[in-house]
Amino acid sequence: MQRRKFIKISGLSAFAVSTTGFKLIEENGVFTADCATSRDMLGPFFRKNAPIRNDLTYAGNDSEIELKVIGQVFGKDCKTPLPNLEIDIWHCDHKKKYDMDSDKFSCRGKLFTDENGAYWYKTFVPPPYQGRPKHIHYLIHDSQKHQELVTQLYFKGDKKIKRNNWVKYPWDERRILEIYKNSDGIAEVNLDLFLTEKKSK
Repeated sequence: MQRRKFIKISGLSAFAVSTTGFKLIEENGVFTADCATSRDMLGPFFRKNAPIRNDLTYAGNDSEIELKVIGQVFGKDCKTPLPNLEIDIWHCDHKKKYDMDSDKFSCRGKLFTDENGAYWYKTFVPPPYQGRPKHIHYLIHDSQKHQELVTQLYFKGDKKIKRNNWVKYPWDERRILEIYKNSDGIAEVNLDLFLTEKKSK
C-alpha cells in the first residue's frame, strides 16, 4: 500500500478514515450493495456547456493551495468501473463568486471517465461562503443504464461541516475527504463514486 502523507492545509486538519466495506442488501430476492454515493443539492450555480478540460486553475487566482482530485466511477455492484461517463465539475473562485456568464467558465470544467472508469482534474481548494463549508460540485450525467448523480466533495476537518446540516446520512462521511501529498508532493484527494441503475418502467 502506498504511504500517503496527510497534511494540514487551508484550515483543514487530517484524521484517519475507517473503512468497513459495503454491505449486501436483499430486496425482493435480489442482492444489491449499499455503496451508492449519497446525493446533494444541484444548487443555483450550475452552468451548461462548460469546456472539456482537466485543469481548472488560472492566472490571477490567489488561493492558498492547488489541488489534484482523482477517483473512479463504479456501477451498483461497487466494483465494475464505468467508462466514458460525462462529469461536470464546478465551484466558487477565491473571491467566493461563481462565474455565471464569462467566456472563461472559471472554476468549471467537463471531463470523461477513461476505460477504467477513472477521472482526474486539477483545481484549488475553494473557500467557504455564506455559512457553507468548502465544497466542489459534481454532476455525473445519466447514461443508458445509470441514473444521473448530483453530489458534492467536502474536506475533512472543515469546521463549517455540521451534522444534520451538510452531513445527514452515513454515506456523506465518504465524501468528506482527507487532503494528502501524493508521491509528487502535490496536494491530492481521492473521491470514488458509485452510481445506481435506472429503474425499469
